[in-house]
Amino acid sequence: MKRLFLTLCVAVLTITATHAQTNFREITFQQALDAAKAENKLVFIDVMTSWCGPCKIMAREVFPQQKVGEYMNSHFVCMKIDAEKGEGIGIAKTYGVSAYPTFLIIDTNKKEVARSVGMKQADAFVAELERLVNPDATPEKLKMRYDNGERTPSFIKMYAGMLTNAANESRKDREKKLAEVNTLVQDYFAGLTDAQRLDPENMFVYADYTNSVDSESGKFLTQNVKEFPAASSEEINSIIRKLFLREEYSMLSTIKATTEESIDSFEKDVKRLSLNSDGHYDNSLKLMRAYSGDGNDYLQLCRSLFKSLDPTQQTAVMESISEKFANADADTKKAASRVIREQLIDMDSNMLYSAMMAIMRLENKGH
Repeated sequence: MKRLFLTLCVAVLTITATHAQTNFREITFQQALDAAKAENKLVFIDVMTSWCGPCKIMAREVFPQQKVGEYMNSHFVCMKIDAEKGEGIGIAKTYGVSAYPTFLIIDTNKKEVARSVGMKQADAFVAELERLVNPDATPEKLKMRYDNGERTPSFIKMYAGMLTNAANESRKDREKKLAEVNTLVQDYFAGLTDAQRLDPENMFVYADYTNSVDSESGKFLTQNVKEFPAASSEEINSIIRKLFLREEYSMLSTIKATTEESIDSFEKDVKRLSLNSDGHYDNSLKLMRAYSGDGNDYLQLCRSLFKSLDPTQQTAVMESISEKFANADADTKKAASRVIREQLIDMDSNMLYSAMMAIMRLENKGH
C-alpha cells in the first residue's frame, strides 16, 4: 500500500512539473505536425545552437516559468532543435534562420505563421507570442484599440510588448522609442486604484517597465511591498532587489547626483526592505558618502575597498573616479589613474573595457 501511495505521489509530481514548465517534446518535426493537428494547436520550434548564450538563458530562466509553460503548453506543440545538428540543419535552412535563438510558429501545413528572434523576459515573450498568433492583435489594430480607450491589463501588456519589440528591432531612435513605451505604461499605472496596482494582472508593470525606485510604480512597489498577495511575494522581492542594485550603481557611479539626504534615504530603504542582510551595501554607502569629500581620502578608500566589491560595484567606482578627477590637475589625475591601473591585473575581460575608458579619460588619451 505504501509503495502504491509513493508511486501515485511521484506520478502527481511528475505531471505537475510537466505542466509547470514548457513541455519540449522529443519528437521529429513530422511527429510535431501530426500532434498539432490532433490537438488543434500550432507547432512552436525553438531553433538554437549549443554555443548560443541567449538560448541557454531562455532555456534556464524563461521556459521553466509556470506562466510561460502554461501558455506554451496550451497553445503549441513545442520542440527544440539544434540548427547545426540532425534534422535541425534542414529546418533552419528551410525557414531561413540565421540568428539564435529564433522561435518559429508553424501551422500544420508547414507554413510559417510568425517568428520571434532573440532573448526576452518572460512576460514580454508571452505577450509577443499572443500578439503574433492573434489576428486581432496586429500593430494597426492594437493602436486603434488604444486610441479608442481600451485599458485592460491584458491589452496594455500586449500593446506595450508589441511597441517594445518594435523599438528593439529598430536601429533608429531605439532609446527614445523605449522611453515612450515606458511613459505609456506609467500613464496607465497612474490611472489605477491602489487595489488594481496590487492585482497580479498588473505585475507586468513592475517586472518589465519599472526601471527606477523614483518612478511612480517604483515608489508604490517599495512602499507597499507587504500589501501584495502572498503568491506574488517572491517575484516582488526579486524586482525590488534588482531595482535597488540599479539604484546603487547609479549613485555609486555618480550617474545620479547624490546628497547626504539622498544617501540617508537610500540606506533607510535598504534596511527597511531587508536588502542588506549580507552586508552588500556597506562599502557602497561608505564610498557614496566619501565621494564629495577630500579627493585623496576618496582615492585611498577606493584602493582599500576595491577588491572587496563585486564586479558591478567595481565598474561603478571606476566611473566615479574618472568623473571626480576629470578636471583635476595633472598630478591628481595621474594618482587617480594609478588607483585603477593597480587593479588591472585581477580584472576579467568584461571589466577591462570600462577600466581603459576611465584611464583614457584621466590621462587625456583618445580625445
